[in-house]
Amino acid sequence: MRLRRRWRRALGWTALVLDHLKPVRVSLLVLAVVVVVTFGVDQAAELFMIALWTDPSEARYIALLLSSALAGLAIWHAARNAYRLRYPRWPSLQDARAAGLRDWLPRILGASVPLLVSLGYVLALLKLPHGPCGITDHCVRRSWRALGLLGESLVLILFFITRRRLWGTLVRRMPRLVTLASQPSAEKRVWRVRDMGRTTVLLYVVVVLLNILATVLIALRPEALDGIGPLAILLIAEAFLCYSGGLLCMIGDRRGVPLLSMLLLLSATLHWLHLNDNHKVRQYPGMSTHQHPALQPPDTRPSFDAYMDAWLDDRCAARRPCPVILVSAEGGGIRGAAWTALVLSRFTETVGKGVAPNGEPLFARYLFGASGVSGGSLGLATYVSLLAQPDADTLEQRAQAMLGHDFLAPTLANAFFVDFTQRWLPGAWLDDRSRALTRAWEAAARKQGTQAFEQPFAALYANGGAQAPALPALFLNSTSVAEGKRFIQHPFQPIATPQRQAWTAGFDGSSWLDPRVPLSEVVLNSARFTYVSPAGTLETHATNPPVPGRLQLVDGGYFENSGTTTLLELMRLLRQRAVQRGLALRFIVIHISNDPQMGDFIDRHDRAHPMPLYTAVCPPVPGPVRDSVRGEASAPFEALLDTRSARGEYARVQLLHALHPDDAHPEQGDVLWHFRLCPGNYPIPLGWTISAPVFVELDRQLGQYPLATMSAALRQQLAP
Repeated sequence: MRLRRRWRRALGWTALVLDHLKPVRVSLLVLAVVVVVTFGVDQAAELFMIALWTDPSEARYIALLLSSALAGLAIWHAARNAYRLRYPRWPSLQDARAAGLRDWLPRILGASVPLLVSLGYVLALLKLPHGPCGITDHCVRRSWRALGLLGESLVLILFFITRRRLWGTLVRRMPRLVTLASQPSAEKRVWRVRDMGRTTVLLYVVVVLLNILATVLIALRPEALDGIGPLAILLIAEAFLCYSGGLLCMIGDRRGVPLLSMLLLLSATLHWLHLNDNHKVRQYPGMSTHQHPALQPPDTRPSFDAYMDAWLDDRCAARRPCPVILVSAEGGGIRGAAWTALVLSRFTETVGKGVAPNGEPLFARYLFGASGVSGGSLGLATYVSLLAQPDADTLEQRAQAMLGHDFLAPTLANAFFVDFTQRWLPGAWLDDRSRALTRAWEAAARKQGTQAFEQPFAALYANGGAQAPALPALFLNSTSVAEGKRFIQHPFQPIATPQRQAWTAGFDGSSWLDPRVPLSEVVLNSARFTYVSPAGTLETHATNPPVPGRLQLVDGGYFENSGTTTLLELMRLLRQRAVQRGLALRFIVIHISNDPQMGDFIDRHDRAHPMPLYTAVCPPVPGPVRDSVRGEASAPFEALLDTRSARGEYARVQLLHALHPDDAHPEQGDVLWHFRLCPGNYPIPLGWTISAPVFVELDRQLGQYPLATMSAALRQQLAP
């Protein structure tokens, strides 16, 4: 009998607690998502690492403190107001036994925001590879920043506890002020939101108007909030969502209408029926992501065969074998972009000038083409677009200045304000977050004196078929969703024809892309990695449309992240053309990876003799070996995701086997150099933002390679 009473009492308390969670479910859901993402998503871990460690800006740290305090106060006040309202469906919210819960739950929710930010940073330290941190300025700074967030959480708790006592002291000195109850649960309950008082109602009106204003501002100028950092933007969005969402729930719950469920159902229906798809691939500079493309003009892009012929005529007419430099750049967000641009620009500088009439850099002159994925594609596009400018002597500095911009902040601002609003609207009306990202790339490129990112991709090669090509050909890889095939983007007319199947298990992007497609959009198609950049719907409006007429594109790394599969096929095409012309080629392949935890595929590490094969040695990463056994529910998904890494490893080994190095006479055979990143002294982020200390770390790691020996060998072999 006693056990039954205890069971009934436990059930009663459970029901009572659940009823008290319902009015604050928006804040609880938001915080629950934050916890899940913090624990389970590596990209989120990098946000905390950037905000508290790798970002040297004190102004952005202050913005982080203010935004976390704002989010905490918004969640606390929204929950406080939710418990002041009477709900006919939940009479238990007046139960005196739960008065302490109604008093303390809003306080705990509010104070948890800066606490979660600090906890996210600690988890990031445990999850992400980084070197030891001693008593240095940046290490001391990161510790103080974490303690600052913990202190802010404590201050919020003290404010929530003592504010009524402090207000009572103020009322005794100023009797005209409204007297507050001693505890939140003792306040008078009201039936309508407008009965909560003029100040509360005015605050709700101001917050809603500010939310609308912020959405309009970000839609027009995605870079408006760049200066405060990506994590601060997320916290501001969290504050608006919890406060405005809490208001909607109060209005609906008071009348018994499931407003939140109805909105979620509306959004899911619009998404399922593709009625508000604003993720179109932009086919020309003036197109928006919510528009259908106009009819394509005649294709004036150069022919790849003509490009190869002109390149071989200019570089290889009197050389046997003729040296050809090829590059493959792996995906890896801003980390891959910065590392790729640094390696190539440093080689361009150290190898020196050629003897061509225009004095073009010797390394770039013999760089025939490059294959990139995701961040590697951005690095390649940055290098080539800046190489096209007359001042190549400052190439490395300008590439660093361009990629040093915060590309993540405008993307997240658009995602949580503009794109979030679009999800509830029938029809596509607003540009998506991927357009905010490409606009940020274009703006950063303009500051370095180039408009190549906002202009057609093919414009860089406008004279490639008639004159000696001045720039290396770029092949940037994306992945088609429904077919799971590579989507190879390049600046030429379609290479694959019924007579020549250039790409195995791949689509020739030029058959679908408008000749006017901007370089920034081509890079984006290669870098649409999970959720940060949405899958793009590629619609083709041509006189003779390809089949299928519509594709959906995601990050090129979904197929394989190394870019070497396309590079191998590019080698095959060039070798076949050279054989037809009676020319002999030797390939100098530079493979650029950026994952510090990746295993190597080259076992040559002699700095004094880097020819014909070389890579740096990374120290082993300490820590437990990852358990390879998964549950029966998650095992299939883990296998599907991990095959991506295995395909990249397989493609790298195939690249090694396709080359013919000559150890006895390395200047006569093929060469393969692998530039990799190791776990270093400073964490290198994957997301679309990077800081000056990270460039210092990249430069330090590049210094571990025998660049002087490599450059001298290239200079000797490339000079006519």
